Amino acid sequence: MGASPAAGASRFFRRGVVALALATVQPAAPALAQESVFNLPGFGLPAPGESVRSSALGGAGTVLSGEVFSLDSPAPLGRFERAGFYLSLLGQQTEVEDRSASGTFEDVVFPMAQVVVPAGDLTLAVGYYQFVDFDAALESSVVFEAETLPATLDSEGGISVLSPALAYALDGRTSAGVSFDIYLGSREEIRAIETLDALGRSLSTADTLVRDFAGAGLTLGIERGLGEGLRVGASYRLRPTITSEVTDASGEGLIGRESQLDLPDELMVAAAARLSSQVEVGALVRTSGWGGFESDARTAGDFTNAVEIGGGVEYAPQSRTALLLGPQAPLRAGFRWRRLPVEVDGEPVREWTTSLGHGRSFGGRSRIDLVLEYGERGSVEANGLSERFLRFGVGVAAFEQWRRQGGGGGAN
Repeated sequence: MGASPAAGASRFFRRGVVALALATVQPAAPALAQESVFNLPGFGLPAPGESVRSSALGGAGTVLSGEVFSLDSPAPLGRFERAGFYLSLLGQQTEVEDRSASGTFEDVVFPMAQVVVPAGDLTLAVGYYQFVDFDAALESSVVFEAETLPATLDSEGGISVLSPALAYALDGRTSAGVSFDIYLGSREEIRAIETLDALGRSLSTADTLVRDFAGAGLTLGIERGLGEGLRVGASYRLRPTITSEVTDASGEGLIGRESQLDLPDELMVAAAARLSSQVEVGALVRTSGWGGFESDARTAGDFTNAVEIGGGVEYAPQSRTALLLGPQAPLRAGFRWRRLPVEVDGEPVREWTTSLGHGRSFGGRSRIDLVLEYGERGSVEANGLSERFLRFGVGVAAFEQWRRQGGGGGAN
């Protein structure tokens, strides 16, 4: 006797639900993805909110001389003598490879913006940066009852940080600052399985889940000039416990459900030295304790403490050279090594990046910074996945004409 329509529908429903569950825990083939396929499971790959100038120096631009836009630390804002505005744009192309497939994807974001207004020994600022990017479109397949079923996961959204800040110039060499970091964002996930009904017709089973995120933290920073041309700085980012609330879902009883994401704090230490009137170098070390992070996400993966080491050199000749370089048009180069806060196949994911950058000032009231970065993260042998990326960034700064009088935070 043939199966009844009701029995066929019930079998299809059970098959779809089980396949959806399997799709969330199996590694996805790298067809399309967001910033990186090595994002924290169910969360994302955190970004520090650095300027294009800092990216060109391997992330080590926080305590360099001059007026430094930074969301890494509020302390350098105390050196601003003019009001300024900064906006950056970043385009990226990434090639992902696993043991059986490869794919290429592209992404364009505006990762950072900041407005800075000095007022005597105080400096006020407000900034914005993209903390994690959830945009993704992953394709995979699952095997269920001897059938291979195509599966997709579409994800949109992200978490951004709004950071009003206050910096104070303690004297001509020392400044300190604090920023109040407001974490806001959302994520929408749509998971789908293509399967067949009892009559052999192609059907799709899908579900949707939307989460909103909110939290508040602090970033504390201090920097000090140590003699002629040498400056050191440090910042401590107290990240919040982010509340994640389900605001829309296909399943019953999920809307309104909340969970907590206790983000780890982050420590950054940086130094810069002017070796001559033409050459300045910088270095940075950053660490955060993601090894203790817990998530209720249903994707596979483990967490580990994150470490970053970077450095670079900025060269600005005293006279114009080759129509490109000059006192107001430096050339920059940098290198960065990171251990990402996620493990895959029990092994940490490592990344290296080389960078080449250029800056140019126009009339003392505006500046443009460019960076070209190439790097690789992960390993097919160790992690089952690797990706090579090429990034091009543009940062634009505009300053007011007036200058602060009598400020104590001038460049060292």
